[in-house]
Amino acid sequence: MREGRNSLVARTIIYGLSGLLLWFCFQPLLVLTILNAKLLLLLFIGSMLVMFYFKLPKWLCVTVCAGLILHAVHFYFFKAYPFLQPEWFLLFLGQTRDSFHSLWQGDAAEIPDVFSAFMFYLVFGFVLFTVNHWLEKGRIILFVALAMLSSLAIDTLTYFDGRQTIVVQAAVALALLSFHQWQNFVQKGDKTHSLRMTRSWFAVTGMVIAAFLLFALMLPKPDSLWKGPSNYVSGLGLSFFNNDSFFSGNQRIGYDDDDSRLGGSIAMDQTPLFTAAISGSPQYWRVAYKDHYTGHGWSNGNRYFMPISGSRSLSEMLTLYGAKTKKNEQTAVLRFSSSSPAILPYAGEPQQITVPGKQVKLDQLNGQLLTVDERKADQATIRYEAPSYHTSALRAPASANDPQIIRDTYLQLPQKLPKRVQTLAKRLTDGKANRYDQVNAVVNYLRSSRFTYSTDRVPVPSNDQDYVDQFLFASKVGYCDNFSTSLVVLLRSAGIPARWVKGFTSGEYVRNVQEKVKGKTIDLNEYRITNADAHSWGEVYFQGSGWVSFEATPSFSNPSEFASENSTNASERSDTQQQSGSSAESDQNQQSTNQKEQQQQKDPQQKTAKQNNTESQTKAQTNNAGAETPAVHWKAIAWTAAGILLAAAIAAFLTRKKWFRAVYVYQLHKKSIEHDQDFVYLFQRLLRVLALDGWERSDSETLREFAQRFDEQNDGCALYPLIEQYEQMIYRNGSRGYQLDAEQIRILLNRTIDHRSKVTPAEKDLNQKAE
Repeated sequence: MREGRNSLVARTIIYGLSGLLLWFCFQPLLVLTILNAKLLLLLFIGSMLVMFYFKLPKWLCVTVCAGLILHAVHFYFFKAYPFLQPEWFLLFLGQTRDSFHSLWQGDAAEIPDVFSAFMFYLVFGFVLFTVNHWLEKGRIILFVALAMLSSLAIDTLTYFDGRQTIVVQAAVALALLSFHQWQNFVQKGDKTHSLRMTRSWFAVTGMVIAAFLLFALMLPKPDSLWKGPSNYVSGLGLSFFNNDSFFSGNQRIGYDDDDSRLGGSIAMDQTPLFTAAISGSPQYWRVAYKDHYTGHGWSNGNRYFMPISGSRSLSEMLTLYGAKTKKNEQTAVLRFSSSSPAILPYAGEPQQITVPGKQVKLDQLNGQLLTVDERKADQATIRYEAPSYHTSALRAPASANDPQIIRDTYLQLPQKLPKRVQTLAKRLTDGKANRYDQVNAVVNYLRSSRFTYSTDRVPVPSNDQDYVDQFLFASKVGYCDNFSTSLVVLLRSAGIPARWVKGFTSGEYVRNVQEKVKGKTIDLNEYRITNADAHSWGEVYFQGSGWVSFEATPSFSNPSEFASENSTNASERSDTQQQSGSSAESDQNQQSTNQKEQQQQKDPQQKTAKQNNTESQTKAQTNNAGAETPAVHWKAIAWTAAGILLAAAIAAFLTRKKWFRAVYVYQLHKKSIEHDQDFVYLFQRLLRVLALDGWERSDSETLREFAQRFDEQNDGCALYPLIEQYEQMIYRNGSRGYQLDAEQIRILLNRTIDHRSKVTPAEKDLNQKAE
């Protein structure tokens, strides 16, 4: 009984340490990918290992694994739908079908994140089944070796810092190997010394592992001498480890207050945040602006909130535009969803904001509006003034008499900014007669074909690399944060006050609605703003005109209006708009354009299945505009086929005993017994079947002794008569005639196969000792 209990304890410890080792192996994926739910990963590992531990039926394990995979897909991408409703599953099937079509066409880069996540969890489930197979067969060394190699590869080829994790993982691996080796010694050794040996064994191994942990954690860990592993991986065609949207460093598009570390790909997210019903033309929705660039991102700096009260209006506290800027009063009604953060976006220069049941405060250092309790509002009504800039005022000769506070705050640059950034800024702005033309020269440079807009395949700058320098001179690939930050830094390098603004684009037109504002019912155009509409842009200071927005990100249009002195129509475009490629349209043109766009996007299923954000839509349309009938990519097909064959070969190797046995059993059942050679052939196949079942004859054991041992442990007497028949045919050359006819031989063969023990000889011996 004691040995049986010890066996159970040993199995529990092995599966527990294996689960811990698996956790450390897959933990980096919480950092490197968009799959950042720790509890979900723990649930997957724990549930599967518990089922394996209790040796539940394989069909039940497979069913639960499939359910966990679907639950993970629902959790990350279809949370808005109840899990038991079929709508989300039908959407998922449609995206899976489209993904396979993209793979067939060789467009692997267009595969949505939901399919990547599904394939990851599918492979993850296969890995868990494989690990369980190794544990059952006692192949602990193979499991530990592959686990450590995979962690070392991730630490080397990605930006994940696994120096601490690998140390702890190595300690767990040593404990697992030590326990497995002790188990082998106990099974083979003298049981009279097992207790003393156990104490000595675990005392020594425990001290070794503790010493290893102590020294490994305390010793200094220098930085890697290989500074460019991502470049090497990209050269091998495996750049998705660093740049793909699925491997986006746990970054999803959307509003985030922390901008201290910019860079890396961002995953798509179409979660609705709020609707905005507006009376005027579409505008960008400002949340906050930031002024301190660190070389890696934008710091939040100090915060100074002031409550907005009746004694001091919002217009007096927050002034964005000067006297030379024409302003048109507009109204907006915002309604926030449950997914929205606690923010109060606003367009233009707000004059008044009303939040039912709440007071509002303003951060005067970054222009952010929040409720006093900093909790999410359900609705907000904003009266604001939309700007219309006069190009003649903006083109006034550049002045060096900007207010000192403006120069001190909005010309800040880090001391370690590379000189070539400043050299580029000077080269772009030299020869321009005024600040307006200088800004547009930088805008046009960033919007040119020198740079590529993309939300994926965006590298992460290293610790000693400036964010703007890396974008301008190395990668030249990025999204709005790259372009807007580069715009502000280049302008500051040229002596032009500028700041970085974050918020949302105007969103997607939904419908025309009627809202009650101050007791009056007015017609408004409603727009839906999602996480995918999160955006950043630059603002430049002009004396007399105030802060002017500029759009440096390709494919985006500056919503600000520019008019000449003699223009009476707000829809008239300035020559600057034409130079930069952006379009400032009139109220009617903007509304008409958005209504046409929304008519093309009426299908709700396409809206839900859409995986690209607002920034990537224009890119996709550009790519598809000139697309011809896609050709078959034979290279992609060949690689896919090679991958399938490799997976099939691995699966066949891991299950070779099962299908070898199936082949031998088939031969035993189908081959007829007409001659002596037929019986000899079938008997040899029978011995192979028994060997695959764990019944192998030792070198010192005769056939009769083997048969007697088998029959005794299997409560039968089918093999011994077959041994006698075989020995008579082999050694006596048939002189005494047959003792068994063909029908009797067939019956004994079937009994030996069908009534074989489900327990291997080693497990049989352990059970007998326990009894």
